[in-house]
Amino acid sequence: MRHHKQQGISALGLLLILAIGGFFLTVATKVGPLYLDNSFVNAALQSLKNESVHTLSDRQVRRKLSDYFLVNNVRDVNVRDVIIERKKMRTIVRLDYERRINFLANVDVVVVFKNSYDSSAP
Repeated sequence: MRHHKQQGISALGLLLILAIGGFFLTVATKVGPLYLDNSFVNAALQSLKNESVHTLSDRQVRRKLSDYFLVNNVRDVNVRDVIIERKKMRTIVRLDYERRINFLANVDVVVVFKNSYDSSAP
């Protein structure tokens, strides 16, 4: 009785692997930049720790964020969407937004981001 060893991947198997790899590569190139921009948005809000946010006006806070966005090339986020809540002993700065991108043909992806900075947080 002779046993034959399997000697590699079939053409159909290779095609399936390439299709799956292509799908994940498409996801990474389309959705990845949105998460990269959001990491800069979050970093901009957290950079307010170095400022005395409680004493800055709303306009000054937005200006600092806008400058940070400009330096880091964050394009699709508007500083006018920043919500600044002033309380007695703290200031909360929030920037919640969503992005919609065309993924494939008529399939869109909507990504929702919620970012905040609380001046009373350690």
